[in-house]
Amino acid sequence: MYLKRIELEGFKSFADRTVIPVERGLTGIVGPNGCGKSNVVDALLWVMGERSAKALRADAMDDVIFKGAEGRAAAPYAMVEVILGDPEGKIVEAGGELAVGRRLFAGGEAEYLLHGRKVRRKDVREVLLDTGLGVQGYMVLAQGKIDAVLAANPEERRSVFEEAAGISRYKARKHEAKLKLKRVDQDLARVEDVLEEVSRAVRSLRLQAGKAKRFVEMRDRHRELRVRFSLADHATWSQQDKELRVQEGELEKQVESLRTERDQVQLKLAELEKEESVLRTRHDALRSEAGEIKEKAAGLEERVHGLETRASEGETRIQRDRLRLTSLASEKQEDADAASGLLEQQTRLSDGLAKTEIILKEAEAAFAEAREARRSQRDRMEGLRRTVLDALQERTRWNNEIAHAAKRRSEAEGGQSALKRRRVEIAAESDSSHKEFEELGLSLSGLVTGAETAQETSSKIAQEVSRLKDERSGYGKVAHEARQRRASASARLEAFQAIDEEMPGVPDYLRKFLAAKHEGVGGWILEDVHIEQPWDRLLENLLGRLQHAIWLHDSGAAQDLADGMYDFFFPMKGDMEPAPAITGTRALRSLLSGNAAACDSLCARLGAVYCAEPDVDVRSLAQQHPQALFLSASGAIQGRGYLRCGVLAEDSTGRLARRNERDLAAKTLQESQIEFDRAFTLEEAAAESLSSADIAAGEAEIVLRKAVADREDCRARFDAVERRAKALKEELSAMDQEAKQLAEVVQSTTKVESDAAKRRDVIEETRLRSNQELEQLQGVADEKDVSFESASQAQQEARVEHSGLETEFKHWRTRHAELLTRSEKQTREHGSLETEITDLDKGCVALREEAERARIERTSLLERRVEIAGRVDDAFAQLHRASEVLHGARARNADESGHMERLLEKRQGLALEVQKIQMQLDELIRGVVEEFGQPLEDLARSLEIDIESPLPEDADAYAWRQELHQLKKKIESLGSVNLDAVQELEDRQERETFLIRERDDLVAGKTNLLDTLEELDIKCRERFVETFQKVQGEFEHIFRRLFRGGKASIQLEADVDPLEAGIEINVRPPGKDLRSINLLSGGERTLTALALLLAVFQSRPSPFCLLDEVDAALDDANVERFVDVLSDFTGTTQFLVVTHNRITMSRCERLFGVTMRKRGVSMVVSVELDQVAGEGELDLSNAEAVDPARARLAQGASADRVVVEKEMEAG
Repeated sequence: MYLKRIELEGFKSFADRTVIPVERGLTGIVGPNGCGKSNVVDALLWVMGERSAKALRADAMDDVIFKGAEGRAAAPYAMVEVILGDPEGKIVEAGGELAVGRRLFAGGEAEYLLHGRKVRRKDVREVLLDTGLGVQGYMVLAQGKIDAVLAANPEERRSVFEEAAGISRYKARKHEAKLKLKRVDQDLARVEDVLEEVSRAVRSLRLQAGKAKRFVEMRDRHRELRVRFSLADHATWSQQDKELRVQEGELEKQVESLRTERDQVQLKLAELEKEESVLRTRHDALRSEAGEIKEKAAGLEERVHGLETRASEGETRIQRDRLRLTSLASEKQEDADAASGLLEQQTRLSDGLAKTEIILKEAEAAFAEAREARRSQRDRMEGLRRTVLDALQERTRWNNEIAHAAKRRSEAEGGQSALKRRRVEIAAESDSSHKEFEELGLSLSGLVTGAETAQETSSKIAQEVSRLKDERSGYGKVAHEARQRRASASARLEAFQAIDEEMPGVPDYLRKFLAAKHEGVGGWILEDVHIEQPWDRLLENLLGRLQHAIWLHDSGAAQDLADGMYDFFFPMKGDMEPAPAITGTRALRSLLSGNAAACDSLCARLGAVYCAEPDVDVRSLAQQHPQALFLSASGAIQGRGYLRCGVLAEDSTGRLARRNERDLAAKTLQESQIEFDRAFTLEEAAAESLSSADIAAGEAEIVLRKAVADREDCRARFDAVERRAKALKEELSAMDQEAKQLAEVVQSTTKVESDAAKRRDVIEETRLRSNQELEQLQGVADEKDVSFESASQAQQEARVEHSGLETEFKHWRTRHAELLTRSEKQTREHGSLETEITDLDKGCVALREEAERARIERTSLLERRVEIAGRVDDAFAQLHRASEVLHGARARNADESGHMERLLEKRQGLALEVQKIQMQLDELIRGVVEEFGQPLEDLARSLEIDIESPLPEDADAYAWRQELHQLKKKIESLGSVNLDAVQELEDRQERETFLIRERDDLVAGKTNLLDTLEELDIKCRERFVETFQKVQGEFEHIFRRLFRGGKASIQLEADVDPLEAGIEINVRPPGKDLRSINLLSGGERTLTALALLLAVFQSRPSPFCLLDEVDAALDDANVERFVDVLSDFTGTTQFLVVTHNRITMSRCERLFGVTMRKRGVSMVVSVELDQVAGEGELDLSNAEAVDPARARLAQGASADRVVVEKEMEAG
């Protein structure tokens, strides 16, 4: 691989799209400081995936976007793209290009690009692995990084060797494998936790399934007893309610009689209360009037005191105002004296202002005359200066014209010499290209045939691999489905087995009876009776508690029975008569199989029972055959005046249904096991075939890739030779035309030089004459300046004096205005004080007269108060007599009300009893509805309980009520019951099986990952040791070349795994002892580090390398040796050198000058130094070579100076 070009746009100072084409060999990047050379280095690091802003010489990543400059707006994004050629087809097709790009938008959005398509940073890293390119590799070597190789500790130096060894790909895979291993460990821990939880749930559900059966049986018995006692309690409470309502009616009549008498007494009481109220109102009015007179007298006394106080204050204020009048007269006399002095000052200021105005006008006239004279002299001199400047500009223009013509003539003459040399080179190159073209044509024909054959073989093998993968996938899917069915069936079998072992709902005394194994006892009646679905659940529902009946071989075996209810069946005597046939149905006996005697006994106990399919109208059959009972496959039982629906909707199952489902699960288990074994065998066979096919496919792919690579390499070389021959032919044609143009340029530029020299001499004579006249006028201008300054000074002094008098006159006016204002204010205050004194005299007299009238009115009010006090005492005596009469009437009314209250309380007690009984009845009915979801009467009818007589005559009500309480306690002790336990058990067991399989898969995956890590360690170790040994040999050789002798070596740490060992560096420069690298000088450290890095390049060359001022610490002799060594690598690696050293620049094959035509915006100027001929002449075969900057570089001028000249020339 090799670097073809670098494209930058909006990156740092490269605002415009800039393309830097890179050829093979040594390329230099030069330019003044701060022009953007290092930005090219940053661009390469950034596009290869650098994520540290500090490494890119930035504070934040968005600092790489062009921020704007003078006259240039900021760029919307930064983009860098490098195009790599791949002639060997390592990454892309042989002879193709690999385009790697990176783009960052101002909004923060970033993206990586491969061939223009968006990819991840990881994808770019994987593509460039083991190529030597990347942020962590040795693609870019800066001065700081060179020194960091030596400054780093032994462990940190490994990164360069690992990149050279090509183990970066393996380390990346190892890192991914470790991450996968960590995730597998996490997944395995989670699966173990979940599996443990599911296993606990399975054990719990097995118990819950049995618990659910017991719950259903106790619930049914509890419901029956609850309904019977609810009906009995309802009847009792209804009778008590009737009796209490009769007593309540009698009390109501007595209360009505007492209420009439009480109303009459209350009318009389109201009259007495009205009379008492009138007397009380009169008494209160007299007391209120006496209080008002008292308050009014007190108010008059306070008013007298206030009026006298106000009169005293008025007299005090009159005295104060008379003192102020005396003070105002004194102030008025002082202001009159001050006004007389101001009139004298006014006269003096007016005379002074008139004199200064005359002086000021005379000074201004003299100043204007002097200013006009100076301006006239200056205008004349300015005209002469413009004439001199115009002459200078013209002279410069003609000098530039002469220089430009001479430059063009020199370039044209150099181009003519270069064309002659190039013609000789083209002739020799054409002969060699023709021979190579014929040889490559023959080789290409054979390689094309070989590649086609390899392609055909690889396609056939790929088709076979695809077929085998599909086949294995199909078998795997079948095996997985069979495994799931097997797990489900196994779980159901275990659940049913657990339920049968627990025997939920079977009383303990029945279990003990069977466990005793009495002679003649056969076991449960349903053990040897079989019937298909759905008749099994219908029959169980019809049998009820008869499901737990016991089969006896002889009726005499029913002996030694413990307390409890027993149901026995035993063989019938004689043959059972077959049930008459009914169209559309089948007799129950015809569906039963197993123990014939047991089946006959069951049918005899149940009577005429028929089974009908869902499409048969059972209702009509029941009406036609009233003595028969019909079972419908839809889940209904009807006949004999009875109907039960929804039997199949219940979750509970009995012994018959469980046995049928258990048999079905066992059959499913056996079938799924056979199917799983078959699919698993076929899957393993397909996997073995697929493994063999994968190996063959890999081998065919290797052969194909080699054949394609050889073919494409040969084709690329063939095309290159063909293009080169065509280019040579075109170049010869262009050279003929160019030679003709150069001759014309030499002739025209000679004539232009002669004409321009003549015009320049004429302009120079004009300039000298104007310059002499200008010197003569300068003396006159100096005299005019002195006169102007004198007139200006006199004018300024007159203005200052006039301004001072004006300011003083302004102050006089302000003082005069203040005296007038104060005089007017004093006059107004004098008038207001005299008016106020007169008003205050009148007010004091009026106040004292009003106080005397208030004293007279207060005396009159006190006399009236004594009269009203006697009338209040008479009204109080009348009110007391009326109150005593009213109190007696109220006492009689209270006695009658007490008797009526007692009757009301008794009536209320009866009403509460009625309400209590009614609430008990409502609570009873509501409790039944809430508990069972049906009204009490509907429950009684569904359970065939007589509503009028719910408790049989021979029933022990106390024992039944005790049984009801016990059942309630047992149901409550069961707690929450999971009625879906059986189905949940199946689901959880299937989940458990799946988790076990997942755990096994994770364990197998973990083993594979550990094996992969071990294999990667082996490969990394082998490649690292091999590369280290190569670098070890090259390092000493390059070190001796750079130092002209000495010794150097690198070693791995002893007794440490090569994958973990650090790298020690030992050097001995010529003429010195063996020393630590920390004791080396700056130049020695740089040469040592360069020797080590170049040794790495020698062992595994990178496509290109960028050296950023690595020669800065070297003197000229060391630079010569460094460039000599570097030239040995240019055949396999492209080197781009950022430098200021003239020796390094002179050894470069081409130079890129980075400059700033506009401040803040970088541009690139290219120079091909291999086109510079001897003696400093420039070969003009390249169109870009017609540039004096390149000639200056070829002649050894400073690169920075040449770039500056190029920038100035461009304007």
